[in-house]
Amino acid sequence: MNKRERMEALFNQRETDYVPAGFWFHYPASYTVEQHLEGHLKLFYETDQDIIKLMDDNFGHFLTKDVHIEKAEDWRNIQLPGRNCEHYKNMEALIRGAVEKVGQEAMIFPTMWSPFKIASFTYVFGGSSDEVFMKHCEEDPDSVLAGVKAIADVLEDWVDGFMEAGADGLYYSGQFSEPARFSAEIWEKMVKPFDLQILDRVHTWENKYNIVHICGEAEHNFTASPERYVGYPGDLFNWDVHRDQLSLEQGRECFNKPVLGGLDNHGILIQGSLKDIAEETKHIIRKFGKKGFMLGADCTVPADIDIERLKTAIQAAREM
Repeated sequence: MNKRERMEALFNQRETDYVPAGFWFHYPASYTVEQHLEGHLKLFYETDQDIIKLMDDNFGHFLTKDVHIEKAEDWRNIQLPGRNCEHYKNMEALIRGAVEKVGQEAMIFPTMWSPFKIASFTYVFGGSSDEVFMKHCEEDPDSVLAGVKAIADVLEDWVDGFMEAGADGLYYSGQFSEPARFSAEIWEKMVKPFDLQILDRVHTWENKYNIVHICGEAEHNFTASPERYVGYPGDLFNWDVHRDQLSLEQGRECFNKPVLGGLDNHGILIQGSLKDIAEETKHIIRKFGKKGFMLGADCTVPADIDIERLKTAIQAAREM
């Protein structure tokens, strides 16, 4: 199998010749599109991993950069630029560059932040805070929802643009399921509908796939609620198996889909010896099995990680 065939088999829950793998990290804020592309290709070729996951990093001009929210009802009157903004243009250029360089060799998945996370960026990058955002969600949820819906409508169109540019699907960062943020009932109303709006759009395209990453923020000890994502239209699921109290095996049963992960991006992958990493990788695969599994980490790894650590894990998976 080549890399594309291997991932196609994984997504369709067929046997693969060996366990595919992928790791990623964030890039410096100063990077241009060209530097981002160079960095992604360098990681891909140095590790020989199976996909390219394009980071949505530090392009600065987020979709909502001109939106200023002082009170919750301000969300009802926001104006968004659609594809006519630097954020979208940079992501599209990055996708097209990756497709041109390695699209025949490997599948390419651009990252998309959830609409709710983009809404939170409006506060964090606008001189306010996540705490104020959560306060607005509590005080006037309908106004916040009007704004998040407007963001979701734009991102839904961005999905089409990403697929038109040649992406093989989406790496979707599902967020705000930390237990301390919203109850399950409120989350179902505030967050889930907009996740589904984006993910369902991807599946309107033939042979395009959703990788659903369930992410907990540092201020919440990286914990999330992966069980809330059961039934999502994902083709591959990733969560923090070391902090979310849901093992790989339990996740396989919950989602009834292939899973990605296994290695602790705060633990053995960073702190252990190369021998430790190889042994842990093989232990994970022996316990889970090869079918329906892609080796990776709970979340991004540090940007300064020794690439030999990633190469060791990937090679160990291939030896199984």
